[in-house]
Amino acid sequence: MFDVSFQEVFLILLVALLVIGPERLPKVARTLGLWVGRARAMFNTMRNEVEREIQLDELRKTEQQLKRDLDLKKEMKDLDRDLNEEFKEDVKLARDLERDLTGPLEQPAQRKAGGGRQAEEGGGQDARTDATSADKQRPARAEGEDERKA
Repeated sequence: MFDVSFQEVFLILLVALLVIGPERLPKVARTLGLWVGRARAMFNTMRNEVEREIQLDELRKTEQQLKRDLDLKKEMKDLDRDLNEEFKEDVKLARDLERDLTGPLEQPAQRKAGGGRQAEEGGGQDARTDATSADKQRPARAEGEDERKA
């Protein structure tokens, strides 16, 4: 705080001894010591209060930051929940749309396959299989007849 050397302190004490005198010097030194002690105590008290205020201010800032972070986490959870709900709705809509688009296409395909229940039960498959095997046999006979004629 103050840069006072030993020589300067000795000079001040010598001047005080000459000005105040040897009878009152101990009383003045005691009073001066009490004032210096009170000043130091007041200085330490003020310094401690300032440090406490700084710490409280830092704690308040930290508290506000934590509240903001907590609010952000809540908002993120809400957004996540909303997005999941929207995604589920979109998936449901896509499935409904797919079912609506593919449903009418499957019905005409069943009609072409032999119509209704006969195609499902296999009633029309025997006739098709017989016709297919007859077609395969006909060209073979025709080729065999061509070879015999030649």
